[in-house]
Amino acid sequence: MIGDFIKDNYGSRKGLLQYHWDGILTRVGVYQHIAPSARKVQRVVFVCQGNICRSALAEVVFKKHSHIDAMSLGLDTTAGKPANPRLMKYAYDKAAIDLSEHRTTRFEDYEVQPCDLFVCMEIRQIRELKKRGVTNSSVLLGSFGDKPQARINDPYSANDRYMEKTVEDIVYHTVELAKSLER
Repeated sequence: MIGDFIKDNYGSRKGLLQYHWDGILTRVGVYQHIAPSARKVQRVVFVCQGNICRSALAEVVFKKHSHIDAMSLGLDTTAGKPANPRLMKYAYDKAAIDLSEHRTTRFEDYEVQPCDLFVCMEIRQIRELKKRGVTNSSVLLGSFGDKPQARINDPYSANDRYMEKTVEDIVYHTVELAKSLER
C-alpha cells in the first residue's frame, strides 16, 4: 500500500527522498526562484538528464503556448534518440501532444546564447550547468504556477501512474511558465 503510493506519486523510494531533499533545499534558501524579465528571454532551454522524457515534453508544450523560441537538451545523453515511447503515449493520450519528431540534443552539441533561460527539472541540473560554465539564468520548471514543486522526478523507469502524473505536472508547469513570460 505505502509502496504503491510512493511509486504512484514519486516514481520510486529514491525519487521520494530526492523530491523532499530538493524541497528542503528550496525552503532553506539554497535555491531561490528568481525568474528573469520576459524582455530578456529570447530562448527557453529545457534541461534534464537524457532529453527523452521531461525536457522533450516541456519543449513541445512550451512551443504550443508561447511565441518565444524553445529547445531542449540532455546533460547525459546520446544525440539523435527519439522520445521515450511510454512518455509519447501518455503525452498524446492525456494532452494530445505529439513527440514523434523529437530527437535528443546533447549539451555538448549546444551553443549557449546570452539571452537563453535554462529551465531545469531538478536543482542538481542547475548546479551541473554552473559547473559547465553556464552563467545564464536557470530556474526550476516546478516553480511556476500555484502548485509549486521543487523537483520533477525522472519517470523513465517509473510505473504508468507516475508517468501519467509526470505528463500532467510538466504540462501544467510549462503552461504557467509560458504565461509568466508573456507578461
